Amino acid sequence: MQAKQLHNRFTTNLINNTTNFINNNFDFNLKNDTKTQIKQMPLMQLKIFAEQSFQKNYSVVITMLNDKQLHGKFISQVNQNKFVFKVNSNFFKIITLDQIKSINLV
Repeated sequence: MQAKQLHNRFTTNLINNTTNFINNNFDFNLKNDTKTQIKQMPLMQLKIFAEQSFQKNYSVVITMLNDKQLHGKFISQVNQNKFVFKVNSNFFKIITLDQIKSINLV
């Protein structure tokens, strides 16, 4: 009887230790909503970042309000709040700053 209890305790400890090891060392991303929410940058900051990116020809990633991301360069400034964004040689997008959530340098 004692041997059976020791065997059960050993098995329980082995399972618990293995489970803890896996939980602490591996990330399986089992959660459904692991998407981090990016806060919208203030309009003045977006304006400064867009103008600087345009003037210095920086490659940037812009995140739109619908969380769609575009990678490319600002190639033309139409007015204070409107820019032409080049994604590739065949795809250009006219973007107003109020459509953008964030601008990140690549």
